Amino acid sequence: MKQLFTLVLIMIFSGSLAVAKDAIYQHPAQISKLKTPQYSQASCKFSQIKTIPNSDAYIKSGGNFKFDINNGVIFETLYPVKSTTAYTSEQSKRISDIIIAISKKNYSYINRNFEVYYLNSSGTWQIALKPKKDSKISNVMASIVIHGSKYIDKIEINTLKSGSTKINFTECK
Repeated sequence: MKQLFTLVLIMIFSGSLAVAKDAIYQHPAQISKLKTPQYSQASCKFSQIKTIPNSDAYIKSGGNFKFDINNGVIFETLYPVKSTTAYTSEQSKRISDIIIAISKKNYSYINRNFEVYYLNSSGTWQIALKPKKDSKISNVMASIVIHGSKYIDKIEINTLKSGSTKINFTECK
């Protein structure tokens, strides 16, 4: 009986976590009504975990992140291998476009490509973006969830075929 009770509690708790994780999708929003911080530049430390699809494998990396509203997003990876990725070129700037669009309040880009969801509670906020079915992005991306307070704290990117990426930002200024 004790084991059955424990099992039921675990199932209820697990279900609650799944509901909490997807709660953002219960709050459709208009991008023009979102209250998020506006800034033209930011520098942070980042750590990232990228999952490999169809396996339990993942890759951890980290380093420095820079955002400039005019130049886009730059990740300077310091581990496990040093590299710099600038999301400014035409072929690799979708994430940069999204962050710049939100920062510049470019509603037409977001509205054209995404369904928008938003939660704001006690100084923290979440924005979820799901590609619209007729958007070119819908062939590649499942969702993007952005968590923040004063700055963006975390971005979760879920793709259709290449796994997911979770990026945490700290020491932002």
